[in-house]
Amino acid sequence: MIQGIDHTSAIAETKSYRKEIKLKPSVAEAVTLAAASVGMDMSTFMASAAYKAAQEVQQAQHRTALTDDAFDAFAAAVDGQGRANDALRGLYRQRDAMLTDG
Repeated sequence: MIQGIDHTSAIAETKSYRKEIKLKPSVAEAVTLAAASVGMDMSTFMASAAYKAAQEVQQAQHRTALTDDAFDAFAAAVDGQGRANDALRGLYRQRDAMLTDG
């Protein structure tokens, strides 16, 4: 039997937020069976799974993964000598003109 882990159990808060969802019957059945198979009620199972998925999404938003070749190219670009960029230089001149007291 697979052991279920309640990813929300360590959060020291009272359950005070209610959220209702509609599920397709086959989805509800699958969730109910899975929850029962790991010894959780459906609510705890769903909250734990949703919380774990939310954490993974948030972490993925702050992580960039590169292949070794892509990382080497990135590192070389960051460490290398910069090139003049006339378009960017023009934007800085415009910004400076807007910020100049006069």
